[in-house]
Amino acid sequence: MEIGIAGWAINRSIREQKTLTLMDFPKLAREEFGVDTVELVSTFFESQSARYLNELRQELARQRLTVHNIAVDTGNLSSSDEATRRTDLETIKQWFHVARALDSAAIRVNTGDAQPDDQAALKRIVEGYRELAEHGQQSGVKLLIENHGGASSDPKNIQQILDQLDTPWFATCPDVNNFVGETWEEGMRIMAPRAFAVHIKNSGYDPEGWQTSQARDGSTRRFNLKESLRILQRAGYRGPLNFEYNSAETDERVGIRKGIEYTRRMLSAI
Repeated sequence: MEIGIAGWAINRSIREQKTLTLMDFPKLAREEFGVDTVELVSTFFESQSARYLNELRQELARQRLTVHNIAVDTGNLSSSDEATRRTDLETIKQWFHVARALDSAAIRVNTGDAQPDDQAALKRIVEGYRELAEHGQQSGVKLLIENHGGASSDPKNIQQILDQLDTPWFATCPDVNNFVGETWEEGMRIMAPRAFAVHIKNSGYDPEGWQTSQARDGSTRRFNLKESLRILQRAGYRGPLNFEYNSAETDERVGIRKGIEYTRRMLSAI
């Protein structure tokens, strides 16, 4: 498994400090961190125009980078408002074509903000993913689900969604840190067999791999990075581990560098 960088790793530099743009990301990824693979984030794009996408594609090529995935942070597949949901679906579909333009193999789309126990919303989510996966097949771009809040907070919901969408055009993007409560191991075992991309985070440098952090809702999250990597390895995952966040450091670039080094140590220990 190689280590790449997810665009979210520099989100503060782009969104808050405004010291970087998405167009700067490829050079940073290559020259400062020496990776070959990146994940892009939809909200960092300044445009979907042909001119902008061509410039970005050319910069990625200059830096000899492969785009494995685009994290699409728009739309709500669980919405009960049919008109809103239709608009969201059509907006998301445009990202398949952006991915094709940048030679990205996949896009990641979240389930939306429905509560995990809302079965009616879960049905809408499955229908939305089915429509998007069919569009992805036509575009030659995979669709990924991430454990990213809402209905996807419960690994059993992810299992239910995967069971109903048995197509090679629908896969998973497990985030090692996003499982709630004590569900991290169950969640990794469910998502690993169909993983196409992975998000790596750490909150410390425990030699045994244990990570503890505070979620936005104030709850404590705990998982074992070493065991998560072992689960992926045993499931036959050979794709990239896109490093996304290191909450142990206040400086993003320091966090990326130390986080990648730590992830490599965990990989060598499994």
